[in-house]
Amino acid sequence: MKRFIGCLSLLLVGCSTTSTDVTAQNTDVDTAKETKSVVKAKSISLGAGVSTMAETLLVGFLEAETYTDSTKAMSVKHTATNSQSYPVSLMFNSGMTADLGLYDPKGQQIWSSSQDMMYTQALRTVTLAPAQTIETRFSVPAAVMAKVSGPGYRFSVKFAGKAEESAMPVINAGSTPLVVN
Repeated sequence: MKRFIGCLSLLLVGCSTTSTDVTAQNTDVDTAKETKSVVKAKSISLGAGVSTMAETLLVGFLEAETYTDSTKAMSVKHTATNSQSYPVSLMFNSGMTADLGLYDPKGQQIWSSSQDMMYTQALRTVTLAPAQTIETRFSVPAAVMAKVSGPGYRFSVKFAGKAEESAMPVINAGSTPLVVN
């Protein structure tokens, strides 16, 4: 009788081990599927910006976190800093400080932040002390970011302020390429 119980115990232990091994193999297959879906996701980051002007009143800089969640909008921030040793007065014709545009590899604009916004028509003057900045935040919709599919896409910012007391260009014009991984 003791032999029969001992054999039965070995048989039951062997069955439960086999069941565990099969479950582990299925888990490995599920993990491989998850890894493939993660690999398919793209990330988009800003490359090095290209400026076309040497000396300007303000220096513009575009920054953003790497974009990886295709269900959310991409947040982009433009900073314009007074690079002079004296205050700079700027006139704005509306509530818009800057306009962000997204361009395809052929140079065609496919989106701009102003197409989704309505601005006040009030004149305003802003005086920036030396090293003082104006920040403008943009939200690029997920549907627009889905169109970015490879190299050649770029952001460009148009600053809306005009210098009141200087003939010097207001801000560096340029564009920032998007790096798609």
